[in-house]
Amino acid sequence: MKHTNRNRGQIRIIEAFFASVLMLSAIALIPSQTNVGTSNDQFLYSIARNVLPTLDNDGSLSKLIETQNWTTLTTQISLALPSSVWFNLTIFDENMNPINQPLISRGTPNGRIVATDYVCVAQGGDFSIYIIRLQLSTVG
Repeated sequence: MKHTNRNRGQIRIIEAFFASVLMLSAIALIPSQTNVGTSNDQFLYSIARNVLPTLDNDGSLSKLIETQNWTTLTTQISLALPSSVWFNLTIFDENMNPINQPLISRGTPNGRIVATDYVCVAQGGDFSIYIIRLQLSTVG
């Protein structure tokens, strides 16, 4: 009878050990809660870095800029971005003079604004260089 009681004690110790290993593993493997603002900024940066190169994959972005077709450019960017994202697009020449006179934008910003620049080269004979600044935020 004493032998059985001793085994129960050992089993309880082993059980407690495995339970503590399981709890510590869960704490170590579950990522801590990140700041919501930081993850939102990273999400917006990710979108900003991808949307302009995607629109320019066939050179259509530079064609829209050269013909100053701001309406089509606004529509394409609006379709490429989620509806919950505010954007403002400014196009500069190589001397950083703004080219687009009408505002290329959607909505009202709410919170932090992230910005990224994209360099676009016209494929025509003059090889014009454009710097496109895309600013993003959540819609207010």
